[in-house]
Amino acid sequence: MRRVLVVGGHLVDHPGRVPPRFPQHRVEAVTAAMGAVLDEWEVGPGTTVICGGARGADLIGAGLALSRGAAVRLRLALPPAEFARRSVDLPGTDWHARFEEVRARSEVEVLPAGAAVGDEVFAQVNAWMAEEAYGLDERPRLIVVWDGKPGDGPGGTADLVAQLAGRDAEARIRIIHPDPTAL
Repeated sequence: MRRVLVVGGHLVDHPGRVPPRFPQHRVEAVTAAMGAVLDEWEVGPGTTVICGGARGADLIGAGLALSRGAAVRLRLALPPAEFARRSVDLPGTDWHARFEEVRARSEVEVLPAGAAVGDEVFAQVNAWMAEEAYGLDERPRLIVVWDGKPGDGPGGTADLVAQLAGRDAEARIRIIHPDPTAL
């Protein structure tokens, strides 16, 4: 049996987002917290990490997993260029370069055209990742960067958590709040 981990969570905010959810200045702290969980769970060779590839939680987790020798499966909601425009690019940051680096080192698949309409593609990718994770491991783990609130639209972090929650969910799901002072 393989060890499987799904990584997801909030996008890093565009400047001026009100209210802020995952501001760029929290990336370093979130990266450290996620790295600690990956260390605890001994993520490395023999681990498969599945994520959606967006800036923030997805790319942080994928980058950390690759640096530990894990295999990464990137499951994109849209073709790479369109996905990058909608869910990766943030002026004045290195998110696009991170995306391209992760994409070059991962197994990449794109949700088939017509699988969902509009923003529903993001919910469809969550279901796809959950199905794939359970197909590889009867007890996949999940790490999310999440404030615990409903998302801005279909396929948000709450939806991903719901897709992967099951028996012993507390033991298999780690939530990293993007701003621990907000708790």
